[in-house]
Amino acid sequence: SLFNKVYIRRGQTAVDIVGDMTRATLLVKNKSDLSVVVSKIEQSFPEINGDVFEGPDGIGVNSFLHRFFKMKKIPETDIIPYRLKASSSQLFYSILTFFYGIQEYHRVGTTKMFVAFEL
Repeated sequence: SLFNKVYIRRGQTAVDIVGDMTRATLLVKNKSDLSVVVSKIEQSFPEINGDVFEGPDGIGVNSFLHRFFKMKKIPETDIIPYRLKASSSQLFYSILTFFYGIQEYHRVGTTKMFVAFEL
């Protein structure tokens, strides 16, 4: 994630521990290779393309967990993609957001969150 901030996002240096520890950058050779990757994800998981994901704040923790356990995984992995969208801030970039394994819940002070990852 620090590579992403310094080089991809052009010099951002502020670090958000939770957000930055769960974010990574996948480098591809060119735009056509990225198109192939995005196309494969769109074909395998059409329900997540550009979708606004309703999290626990919108549908409640119980409904969220029921939805989570019904979601389709990438074969042979514990990766559960839930949103694919074009980056609003970076041309020719796409963002894949996913859960990995058993859903983790964290509470720090008044902040409550389920852990998700971004690529």
